[in-house]
Amino acid sequence: MWPSRFRTARREAPLRAHEHLLRSSRVRPWPVVTFLRPDRLRRGVQDRGVPAKRVWRELREASDDDLHFRDARIFGSMCTEPLPIARRAHGMFLEANLGNPGYYKGTWRLERETLKMLSSLLHGMNLGGFTVSGATEGNITALWMARNTTRRRTVIAAKTAHFSVRKAADLLGMRLVEIGYDEDYRLDVDALRKKVTKDTAAVVAVAGTTELGQVDPIGEIGELCEDRTFLHVDAAFGGFVLPFLGDAGVPRWDFQVPGVSSLVLDAHKMGMATIPASHLLVREAKHFAKIAVESPYLTSVYQTSLLGTRNSAGVAAAYAAMRSLGREGYQKIVARCMRNTRLIVKRAREAGVEPVVEPMMNVVAFPLDDVEAVQRALDAKGWKVSTARNPPALRVVVMPHITARAAAAFAEDLVAACRKLGGI
Repeated sequence: MWPSRFRTARREAPLRAHEHLLRSSRVRPWPVVTFLRPDRLRRGVQDRGVPAKRVWRELREASDDDLHFRDARIFGSMCTEPLPIARRAHGMFLEANLGNPGYYKGTWRLERETLKMLSSLLHGMNLGGFTVSGATEGNITALWMARNTTRRRTVIAAKTAHFSVRKAADLLGMRLVEIGYDEDYRLDVDALRKKVTKDTAAVVAVAGTTELGQVDPIGEIGELCEDRTFLHVDAAFGGFVLPFLGDAGVPRWDFQVPGVSSLVLDAHKMGMATIPASHLLVREAKHFAKIAVESPYLTSVYQTSLLGTRNSAGVAAAYAAMRSLGREGYQKIVARCMRNTRLIVKRAREAGVEPVVEPMMNVVAFPLDDVEAVQRALDAKGWKVSTARNPPALRVVVMPHITARAAAAFAEDLVAACRKLGGI
């Protein structure tokens, strides 16, 4: 039962606030379990187990109801189909739990090796860090560390930052100051300069914004933050894209920037690993001491991760993906994604549909007269796309599971939908 103060809001206000979600994508505004009634449950916990064949049938039915990357129809997700070797590696380490590392020395060694590879990739030296479940956990942990180290409670981020920054501020009791963005939808450095004060614990910059794939001017932000406050970089998406684009046109964004204190990147996105596999790295590992908690009954004296039990199969998956691909492998994957992205932009542009900004990565957004109507039209064709809010636009993410043929077919259906609905 929900507390009485939440009951009315749960039934009424959120439903009104999220009606557009129900119309456009059939997504419930609250987790489904919130609305389940006992008389509508398929089954409770039975007294006796059921035959394995029946369980497998139920699992296959559930899987059949899911969307799958292999169908090359999903343009709305920043995740993709993992490499086969990453899948196998994940399966080998299902029981590993780096929350108790003394029992899993081999897994711990893989984590250390993965972090060494990432340190080299991100131009870091002697970085600290560990594997996390995703950039949300990484962002929360980085801001937790910044708050406890500086003893300040203000965090600054652009309105284009990921919503997990708002979660983190709320959980940590920090005051979030949201600032504007420039004409390219990147954090406005002039606005930041006016907001950084002696009370600022951290600034969050993004390398690959969720909606447009833009990179904040981290070089300038780093100069402003150095020796004044923590600078955390959310590179959940861009972390496995930017290093493989080539040097031309890619701004400084990682530990090359002296002011960067910490950075998180997701291997389960463009890193081609399984979910969950993300990595938080810090310039000075000593700051982890500020969030350390004694863990006397485990094999480690202290624990610095937010999670106690840590799903560690993703560590092996990330290691396997990085070792098997190398720089050349990632360069080929990123190049293919960029070719398909440019193919879609070219076809849309030929029909008079311009992107919000020229895509730097394999994310592009198109501002249309009726974004949701075009989204519904594409959905009817079997294409799964999402929408952006800053500005309102159709958001297209071109991941490795998208083939050139799928990109071309999608582009044609996009143009057709825009013409039919008056977007051109």
